[in-house]
Amino acid sequence: MLLARLILVVQILVFAGFGLAYWFRPYEMANLSGMLLMETASVSNVRVYYGGLQVGLALFLLWALRGRELMRAALMMLLLVQSALALARIGSLWLDDGTLQNFDISSLAYKVATALLAGVALVQLARYREPEPDTALIGDLDDEVNEPLRRGGVREGLVERIDEAAPLPPERP
Repeated sequence: MLLARLILVVQILVFAGFGLAYWFRPYEMANLSGMLLMETASVSNVRVYYGGLQVGLALFLLWALRGRELMRAALMMLLLVQSALALARIGSLWLDDGTLQNFDISSLAYKVATALLAGVALVQLARYREPEPDTALIGDLDDEVNEPLRRGGVREGLVERIDEAAPLPPERP
């Protein structure tokens, strides 16, 4: 479970960092991959898609840290998204006759590594079992339905059970 949390926290930082960078510095971030933003609509699209989407994913991962089942969903989402993006990069490499920039190659390596780590964490999380509650502390619960006690009445066996549960201290001579 520690590996799953660690992967999610690292991804939160990466998604939030890149998302905020694309939101506040769209021109500089677009230039890293060779894009040129010519119109305000293209700047807006970069802010929304590259910035807003990544910040939204970071918030989802942050929310998912609250519980085991939520972490499973977050790791599955991370595995699927990063795998799809890695396959898209490989497809782009094939379509563009094998010409990728260093930014694209490092991005591909990062996405493959993240998808693999998310898969390992998912398998590890599936094997992790919550500790069973200690039944000795809970004690035996009485499932019998008894008649309500009437004023002045005594249930049969009640006094004996009380004596067994809390015996009187020995008498002093």
